[in-house]
Amino acid sequence: MTEKLSISERKKEILKQVVNSYIETAEPVGSRIIAKRSSLGLSSATIRNCMADLEDAGLLFQPHTSAGRLPTEEGLKFFVKNLMDKVPLSWGEQVAIEKEILQEAEDFSEILKKAAQLLASLTGYTAVVSAPSELDERLEFIEFTTIKQGVILVVMVTASGTVRNQLIRTRRDIGQSTLERFSRKMNRLLKQFTLGQIREKLIQDMEEDKRLCESLLVQLVPTDSSTPHTGRLYIDGKLNLLDEPEFSHIPKIKSLLEALEEKHLLLRLLDRCLAGQELQIFIGREVDSGVRECGMVVAPYEKEDHPVGTLGVLGPMRMNYPRVVSVVEYIATIISSRAKEI
Repeated sequence: MTEKLSISERKKEILKQVVNSYIETAEPVGSRIIAKRSSLGLSSATIRNCMADLEDAGLLFQPHTSAGRLPTEEGLKFFVKNLMDKVPLSWGEQVAIEKEILQEAEDFSEILKKAAQLLASLTGYTAVVSAPSELDERLEFIEFTTIKQGVILVVMVTASGTVRNQLIRTRRDIGQSTLERFSRKMNRLLKQFTLGQIREKLIQDMEEDKRLCESLLVQLVPTDSSTPHTGRLYIDGKLNLLDEPEFSHIPKIKSLLEALEEKHLLLRLLDRCLAGQELQIFIGREVDSGVRECGMVVAPYEKEDHPVGTLGVLGPMRMNYPRVVSVVEYIATIISSRAKEI
């Protein structure tokens, strides 16, 4: 809808000032406030007429007759797409971010935890960071060991030094000698390919190992399209949302916290960003029909020139998008540079 609208420069400036004021105060915005904030030199009466036109266009609404105006979801989307001026980070903020993320860490997960903490503290909202999916992760070593009939232990060591164990259940008994042969073949392939690439290669090129591959690797690397492509989630600043007036109503904050706990909502949005390979902003119903008062800014971070994970900020629908976009973009850039070293 907003892409087809033709709005005069005067009305764009008024809409911009309404949104900026709403971001700061969470209160309806009247014509007198716009007259003071803008450099248009218009009377309050002229501004009211323009605001009425913006309301007719579906970009503003009036919560009740005597109140000022508030931006609609469409109004916020139009602002973000066409009117928003990003607020650059200060030199001190950039230095603080680089100091935290570029310092020595035991493994990449520590860096992602720090990123979540930084996002939450710099924006005042809730931060979400996803680890790379196992499909894109480089492994140094993998070993398959029979525990008992139908149960196999898989030990994986990632390129960053993280050790992961996973139990796999099979319908048929697979001998230890077969598993050792398969482990050797897998470790040779790990020097060139990711786990996801190995699965495809074995199924396509090695018919003798196809059944074995399907028994073992399908459980390690699911191919179901409903399975999230992001890895483990790191969430920080949940309680920040309690400070926002939109969530002072107990049922609203309860439903939002439940969505954060279940993580399905976050995984779906992070996957959409990973597929789009660029920063994305979700507003209102785009976030979730059950949590319409929210907005989310999400960006991917890269390794070897392709996105492997995502980070984002979840806040009220009137969140400070100009500030949040700059923070998310900068931290994504720094994590991408760090990911190349690990």
